[in-house]
Amino acid sequence: MGAGGAGITAALTAQQNGAKVILLEKSANIGGVSVIAGGPMGINSKEQQEAGVAGTFTTQEVLAYWQSYNCWMDDGQLFYNIANRSGETIDWLEENGMDLVYVGNEQKAHANGFPTYHAYADQSNKLGYYQALLKQFENAGGKIYYQTPAVELKSEDNKITGVVAKSSDTTYEISCNAAVLATGGFGANADVIEKEVGFPLVTFTTGTQTGDGATMSQAIGAGKGKTIQQYHGVTSYSGIEPGSGKDEIAKAIYLATSIWVNQRGSRFAPEDLNYDTALSSNAAATQGEYYFSIMSDDMVKKVEQGGSKELNVETAVGYQPSLPLFSVNEPWTEFRSALEDGVKNGTVFKGDTVEDLAKAMGVDANALKKTISAYNADCANGSDAVYGKDSKYMLSLGDGPYYAVKARPVSLGGIGGVLVNSNLEVIKQDGTVIGGLYAAGNEIAEIYNNSYPLVEGVTLMTALTGGRICGEAAAEYATK
Repeated sequence: MGAGGAGITAALTAQQNGAKVILLEKSANIGGVSVIAGGPMGINSKEQQEAGVAGTFTTQEVLAYWQSYNCWMDDGQLFYNIANRSGETIDWLEENGMDLVYVGNEQKAHANGFPTYHAYADQSNKLGYYQALLKQFENAGGKIYYQTPAVELKSEDNKITGVVAKSSDTTYEISCNAAVLATGGFGANADVIEKEVGFPLVTFTTGTQTGDGATMSQAIGAGKGKTIQQYHGVTSYSGIEPGSGKDEIAKAIYLATSIWVNQRGSRFAPEDLNYDTALSSNAAATQGEYYFSIMSDDMVKKVEQGGSKELNVETAVGYQPSLPLFSVNEPWTEFRSALEDGVKNGTVFKGDTVEDLAKAMGVDANALKKTISAYNADCANGSDAVYGKDSKYMLSLGDGPYYAVKARPVSLGGIGGVLVNSNLEVIKQDGTVIGGLYAAGNEIAEIYNNSYPLVEGVTLMTALTGGRICGEAAAEYATK
């Protein structure tokens, strides 16, 4: 159920292990959010062996980091079971026609982290890679039904017996001994997101990820699994969806020399945290639906003249899924006009003084004045006394005018809702296994605490390797 990365790898793997497989897809296209991702992580892949990286770290070491980051509030055994086969999955994907290139780490902030990242070799051909996997599946007798979502699971005596699926004009009653849930989580379900998070979010989805796996499994007695948001990056209120166009005013948010303040007028993080887009988004989401990124008119003049290097920002933020990012060396010739347009439509706020700016932003003037005064004093001293931001980015705001860009966190999707054990078997709240029912990818959040950990490519790894694990288990269960 679901023809994204998890569903396609589960289907092809189950088929290669002797099962007769039907693949159901809710939309008219395959790939799901896997074609939005940049690539999966892997441990001990052949490419890592060729690069001399394999063996320099182990799954156990990655798990230790993972558990420390998550404060042990997750299923460590499940993470190990998936991650320990991730390199094998990279090799399997390449053997089956997917072209991946070993990168190590992509973001500047992860330069000293575990070098696990493998990217799609051709970022413009992500869909093509999954189409090639699907072609193998179909050539070997597998069937895919497009625009035919699963709507109900059938079970008897805690065992799966069938799936009901519906197209626009046909209802299918499918008898089966095993089934894999791979419907992609709930990132496209605005109501569920607002209920779980407390405010609306910008998310990367294909529009079909509405929590179907959780709904169907809970209807037959499965427990409610953990849910998280995969916070990753921040954006403006320009109306330009991340990744779909040139958002000039978002540049102010990604400048490490800007000041971030919350709705109470207080600074809440070091602004060079934006070099890790997961952490910056986590920090932003903690402040609520929105926050502000403030810069002075003098700063605007400098980037207009020579780009961000004029503010000592010589490295652009690397965030593959979300565009645009700023130019370091080229003048930002369209930036001021974009800010002024934002002032007119209420997405940017301007003030000649801090008091004027606070009034326009709708925050307490005394609080904002205190925050900016303390920050400017730290700049004069050359040190961020609270958060320790790199001193080269500590540039005083000076006198006005000032601009404040309204900003918000971005999510790569709502993950979870389906409760599984460490073997990806769907279970009841008391741990009882529902025989023959498995779940992979963004259906599950049991490997997380409450955010996206800092290992690049981990969710796609969970989908692709988890899909293979589910496919193997489902084939073995069904053929028995």
